[in-house]
Amino acid sequence: MKVRERRRRSRRREGFTLLEMIVSISILAAIAGFLVVAFRLTGQSLARGGEEAVGMARLRAGTEILERAIRSADPLAILPAEGARASYFRGESGKLRFLSDAAPSSLSGGGYRLLCFFGGDASGAQGLMLSEASPMRAGGVEDWGGTEKPRVLFSDASEIAFHYSPGPTEEGKWEWVEAWDGKEKKGLPAAVRVEFVTPSENGQQKTALVIPILAGGS
Repeated sequence: MKVRERRRRSRRREGFTLLEMIVSISILAAIAGFLVVAFRLTGQSLARGGEEAVGMARLRAGTEILERAIRSADPLAILPAEGARASYFRGESGKLRFLSDAAPSSLSGGGYRLLCFFGGDASGAQGLMLSEASPMRAGGVEDWGGTEKPRVLFSDASEIAFHYSPGPTEEGKWEWVEAWDGKEKKGLPAAVRVEFVTPSENGQQKTALVIPILAGGS
């Protein structure tokens, strides 16, 4: 009887030991699975964070070029093919052409350049484009469309819009218009507002810049 009792107790202990091992293995498997998922999510988060950082760096670099170029707008009166000398500044809702006293790229040389910022191109491609040309044109500056050999400033930009202001009113309010002709206005606007939309991780991101022109305004 004692022998049977000892055997029964031994088998019972072995059963408990096996059950404890199964439970322990299950817990370890669950922890391992949790760690794998956590590491995977962390890796994906870091990757998204890296992509977002690169996107923000590109946005900052592009806006710096845009701001510096528009600030360089010059009121110098140049002679068109016909007519009197006038400041070259042609602002539209989707395109901005003007005379700059500093080229945005050293590859194009220094000195005065005609610059044009516009949304998309003739092929219907999306983005904010930049074109430049020499103001010393045989046909004058009025025939320059501004879309020759464009370079992409923001490839994924859309809903691009330009607005122009003559400066604050007596009440201190800034009023904006969708077009500005330097010949008709006899000068440059005091500021240009640029708006565009770019995709981001959380949806569409709208950028709005108000860029003062030191040589503009009344």
